[in-house]
Amino acid sequence: MALSFFLRGTKDVKKIYASVSYLQHSIKIIRPTPFSVDVENWNQEEKRMILSKSEKALPRYDTNKKIKENKISDFNTKFIEYEDSLLDYLDQLKKEDSLTETKINQFFDADKERKNTPTDFKGFVDYYCEMNIGIKDGTKKVYKRTRNLVMAFNPKFRIQDIDDRFKKDFGNFLDHNNYQRSYIRKTLSNIRDFWKYAKRKKIKVSDDPEWWELSKDFPDINTNDPDDPYLTWNEIELLKNIDLHTDYLDNARDWLLISCWTAQRVSDLMKFNFEKVVTDSSGEKYLKITQEKTSKEVTIPLFAEVERILNKRNGNFPRKISDQKYNEYIKEVCEKAQINDIVFAPKYRQPVIVNNKKVYRKIVGHFPKHEVITSHVGRRTFVSLFINNIDLESIRKITGHGQDKMIAIYNKLNSLERAEFTKAKFKDAGFQ
Repeated sequence: MALSFFLRGTKDVKKIYASVSYLQHSIKIIRPTPFSVDVENWNQEEKRMILSKSEKALPRYDTNKKIKENKISDFNTKFIEYEDSLLDYLDQLKKEDSLTETKINQFFDADKERKNTPTDFKGFVDYYCEMNIGIKDGTKKVYKRTRNLVMAFNPKFRIQDIDDRFKKDFGNFLDHNNYQRSYIRKTLSNIRDFWKYAKRKKIKVSDDPEWWELSKDFPDINTNDPDDPYLTWNEIELLKNIDLHTDYLDNARDWLLISCWTAQRVSDLMKFNFEKVVTDSSGEKYLKITQEKTSKEVTIPLFAEVERILNKRNGNFPRKISDQKYNEYIKEVCEKAQINDIVFAPKYRQPVIVNNKKVYRKIVGHFPKHEVITSHVGRRTFVSLFINNIDLESIRKITGHGQDKMIAIYNKLNSLERAEFTKAKFKDAGFQ
């Protein structure tokens, strides 16, 4: 097997081509490399860049000569790395007895792809979202928000610039702009995903993110953690019985009640229709759906409360509405139902002033519960109300969670409520 390099082209600056030949297998491949060089600076015998005759004649300490010598040194270092990489690849193919034209061409094709991969951060994130076809639309939106935050921090940021210094400076930038620590950790975690992809693409990046410990670097500041609210049985009864005179609120109320009995994300909730209702051999009805986020198929018992709402609507689910309107309307519904207990919880998209500009952030404080109700409340409510009476595996089959620990996160009962359930179980067992 032989490897050689030569120049090809009609101009003074010519492309360097690689020639791979293996006569035993009748292989002869000629492919361009990423390198070009002026013919006067090329030594064909040594296959290296050199000073031209006119450049050699310049005085020893001539500035231009020094610049050119540095350029030649950088070029030859990169070219030798490329040559060694190609030789290692060919030797490995030979050892595996898989030295074919197709396999050899894969090296040059991969090299071409690396060259076409953007390295500016904005372009790289867009490329990442485009190339990873399995990414859900919701995740793409999250990644693009991360991209926009980095662009606000540094419009000229490159994927190669991701290192410990960036983590510190960018984290402080987000901290200064009143972002929650959990959001900072998630954003940096997204950036680490991009870094991993760049590494797989053979882009030269720092090794720093491999050892990032984001929970230690950006711990939560509040010792009293806020809790996302859930609805109690009494509050569900208030919702059922409140007299709503407007169609849009009645529609939102019914969706909210359905969410409490099905435990699905709003992206799946709004896709419910009668065609997804199935009946088993004994006449029991179920909702059968494929979750958008996880692509999991889940089958949910059609509880009596959901059937009541369907019967009220002539067998149909409520009218579909946007996520934004749903979040807005259920707050109004809960206010009319007088769900007003004061809770320590986050309130989203609240106006705050940062650098004399109005921006929107999540803030944490004590608010009436109806003000902090969001579309996720149904999912939390289902877990919190049933976790002490139904086994975790059965709950997971409905929520679609992969692990019991994720169910625990959604359990929003406070310590006293959990203790009351525990005491009741001991009483039932005959212990006072």
